[in-house]
Amino acid sequence: MKIVEHGILIQRAPYSETSILVTLLTELHGLSTFLFQGGKKKKGNLLFPMAHVEFTYYRRNDSSLGKMTEVNLATVSRNIPFDPVKSGIAFFMAELIQQIVKPGHAENQLYLFLKNEVRWLDESEELTNYPIWFFGELSRQSGIVPSVEAEHPTVLDFSGKLSTIRPLNGDYAEGSWVHWMETALEGEKSLFLSMNIPKEERLQCFDAWIRYFRSHLSGFRELKSVDIIREVIS
Repeated sequence: MKIVEHGILIQRAPYSETSILVTLLTELHGLSTFLFQGGKKKKGNLLFPMAHVEFTYYRRNDSSLGKMTEVNLATVSRNIPFDPVKSGIAFFMAELIQQIVKPGHAENQLYLFLKNEVRWLDESEELTNYPIWFFGELSRQSGIVPSVEAEHPTVLDFSGKLSTIRPLNGDYAEGSWVHWMETALEGEKSLFLSMNIPKEERLQCFDAWIRYFRSHLSGFRELKSVDIIREVIS
């Protein structure tokens, strides 16, 4: 029986000369991978990171790998596939999702959040601070958001706190830049994205978020998009 579902494309990988493996964050079943036979020739140009698609598939009882038979854009992205900055940010978003979401677990709230963010990314030009904001919001969606324990924090305790007090034990980072993490977590998105954050402090926030996620998520791997995003926020 064929099933029609919506999803957000997280990764595509070659499987054979003409076929690909497609990993999607689906609306109903979370992170799932499908074999798309002939996909390189059929619709390969539609399958860019974070594309919102409608797809048809079936799954055999003796296999955990679904077989995709058709895919089309559910939302047309006019800029992401053609803008190197936006496509780089989309790749970064997809990399993060692949590391924090476990296959087979329904993630409806995260799916809806990402669908809205992809639409925003396609239309917006305020991109310089966006990776910092996205890290913060994704920490909230993942249940690892640091608690804010001071009005103007200067210490990031990697156990999960923004404060002004250095921990007696454990890893931490310190600097005036920490308050931008608080602003991203507690302020309005549009206001934060319009702020004039010094380049060096933006880079410090970005690197700190990577360390933070690595300290809270077992097996968190090096992000291939790090250099791209560092260019975007520089």
